[in-house]
Amino acid sequence: MDELESRVEKYIKIEEEALKKIRIIAPRDSYSEIMGRDAMEMITSYFSDAKYFYAKKDFINAFAAINYSYGWIDSMIRFGIFDGDSDHRLFTLFR
Repeated sequence: MDELESRVEKYIKIEEEALKKIRIIAPRDSYSEIMGRDAMEMITSYFSDAKYFYAKKDFINAFAAINYSYGWIDSMIRFGIFDGDSDHRLFTLFR
């Protein structure tokens, strides 16, 4: 297994763990909640793309898609729309 393939595999596992922790915490029926739902759709779409490309052994596109997906996660946590369960290992949180 080459370095790129192993990194993508590692990041897929990390994101699977992260997806179990995140939840939308924006107030119900708010614009922020709508943003959170939209972001979750983007996250799951890019994550699905990453796994698709990985299965096709297209590791460059898999790497790009997994990074886009995780960028959405981290940005929503930083904006206070998602909660990451105070996990500084998985998420870029304010300290």
